[in-house]
Amino acid sequence: MSIFKRKVNIIPLGQNCMPRTILTRWKLKPSKFMGEPSYPFDLAVFGIPEITKLLKTDFSEIFYDLEYNGKYWIKAPNCIEFSHDKRFKENDLYKLITLYADRIENFEKAILDKTPILFVQIPGDCEEVNAQYFQLLRMRQNRPFKFAVIDTENVVKEVKYNDIHVLKIRYPMPDYKENWWKKEYYGCFDGELFEKQIVDFCRKLINEMVSD
Repeated sequence: MSIFKRKVNIIPLGQNCMPRTILTRWKLKPSKFMGEPSYPFDLAVFGIPEITKLLKTDFSEIFYDLEYNGKYWIKAPNCIEFSHDKRFKENDLYKLITLYADRIENFEKAILDKTPILFVQIPGDCEEVNAQYFQLLRMRQNRPFKFAVIDTENVVKEVKYNDIHVLKIRYPMPDYKENWWKKEYYGCFDGELFEKQIVDFCRKLINEMVSD
């Protein structure tokens, strides 16, 4: 399924893989096996300021200062953890760079296409959300998009743009944040309700873009 044949593209903006995982699990976002391309913020852990920086610089510095921590590659300090890519060992940096160069290319193609985009993020800072929206506005060049912000820790106090849409929602249990990917957490009643609220919120925004 080509990204250019969809009514709306869904692109996660981190800060971890939760947005992609939830939206794919509930079939709002197509899976990789359906031809969905991967984007740079899908499957790694990003510091929120690093996301802003990468958008501002068009990813020109994403491969600077990478280090291997014995388990996986990181961009220190506290910028990126490529924790889903443990198959790339210390001598596999070129393979990691090639993989993420392809994901950046997918991102750039989607950005330049006229298909509306729903960007989705679990944020860590209100000002960074506003700064990221400004960069997305620059990159999209009047092409339609919305920014869905899943505010799980009440960090977003004020947004400066109408197309930043904030869902205030708490994690369903104290240790959910560190264990959300385990079936006993996402598969329980409270976990399913938490995910459903996120999916319904994103679906509403998608429907608004399709009907505009």
